[in-house]
Amino acid sequence: MISVLATLAALPFGPTVRADDDAQPVIRFHDGGFEPDELVVKAKTPFRLHVVNLTKDPIEFESFERNRECVVLPGARIVVYHPALDPGSCKYFDDFHHDAGQGTITAK
Repeated sequence: MISVLATLAALPFGPTVRADDDAQPVIRFHDGGFEPDELVVKAKTPFRLHVVNLTKDPIEFESFERNRECVVLPGARIVVYHPALDPGSCKYFDDFHHDAGQGTITAK
């Protein structure tokens, strides 16, 4: 049991890494909007998108084109699973803060 806890304690925090060593994409929401406002991912490859809310209010990460709608509590991180995307782009936004702007996920 102690060796399991020691192993878990030694794991790095922050973005995780896929087996192919490509960092998993992260979108951060802070006062003023999303960062980055354009996220480029590899087409035809499924991915896990990490959405981090750096504000003191809940947000709703939403994309009509990708049929995604997820509430992210203040200070929290969620993972949004995406199947392989065809080349192209789709918009995302915070449905709770319409003035915060929107972003784009582009598959190339």
